[in-house]
Amino acid sequence: MQGKRLYKDLLWGFAAAFILLVGFVVLSQSLASGWLESFDVIVTDAIQSTRSDGLTPIAKFFTTLGKGSTEFILFFMVAALFLFKFKHRWETLILFLGVLGTWGLNTLLKGIFERARPVGQRLIEEDGFSFPSGHAMVSSLFYGLIGYLLWINLRRTWKGAWLIPVITVLVIICIGLSRVYLGVHYPSDVLAGFAAGVACLIGCILAIQVIRNRRSIKK
Repeated sequence: MQGKRLYKDLLWGFAAAFILLVGFVVLSQSLASGWLESFDVIVTDAIQSTRSDGLTPIAKFFTTLGKGSTEFILFFMVAALFLFKFKHRWETLILFLGVLGTWGLNTLLKGIFERARPVGQRLIEEDGFSFPSGHAMVSSLFYGLIGYLLWINLRRTWKGAWLIPVITVLVIICIGLSRVYLGVHYPSDVLAGFAAGVACLIGCILAIQVIRNRRSIKK
């Protein structure tokens, strides 16, 4: 029974990852197209029109959550929790490799596409290329995988566990929106980052499911 469920999960996972990667390819091949330029202008104007003294510190907070230095510190805190409380060595290793691999892939993709950052008014300064958004891509994997691991460990013992995926999704979306709000990314950068990051997340989740399935069989 578990084998059939795992097989279905793998099929759905691969299908979802494939769709996301197709979306990424469409965006990457449309960087010079008129429709994508219009989309970026419309969405950017809509988001940046909400700029205010109250929202800007919030946007900066969420963009800080997506920084590598922040995620580096959080990783060790979360790793300690998973290793010593939940005894999840393989899951922690997958989290580490997933973040490292996604960060490396993002660096490679930025070097391939070499898209310059928006020229408009920026509220913060960023270096490097724009496509795809590293904040959106790595945060999708990092916070998404942490949320998944917390959820599968707490869902049977805590009635409020349903809040974990909701908060996780909201945090990831807010990190992506903050990049457009602050003027350092195009919306298409963020969408492409989400697509690639969630595809990587699905791969990590499927790997964890395979490991947990083998673990349960041995028991």
